[in-house]
Amino acid sequence: MRRMFFRARKWALLTAAGGVFVLSGCDTTVRDTVLSGVESASTVLTTTFLQAFFQSLMSQGEGAATVVQATVDSGQIFT
Repeated sequence: MRRMFFRARKWALLTAAGGVFVLSGCDTTVRDTVLSGVESASTVLTTTFLQAFFQSLMSQGEGAATVVQATVDSGQIFT
């Protein structure tokens, strides 16, 4: 699991660094358009995952909860 986490971090770092390298030579209008698109896409994706997470935690209408009642008989009390 730890190995996969480090690979994901490495991939994200290389992607970000490559994006900065590629966008550094672009026209400012193109760069701004690409960056605003990436920003909006990441915002929507994050919001979607958060909503899905909280919806999975909500009750799925399971009906009324089952109530268990127990009667305990008291034994003889020794005095």
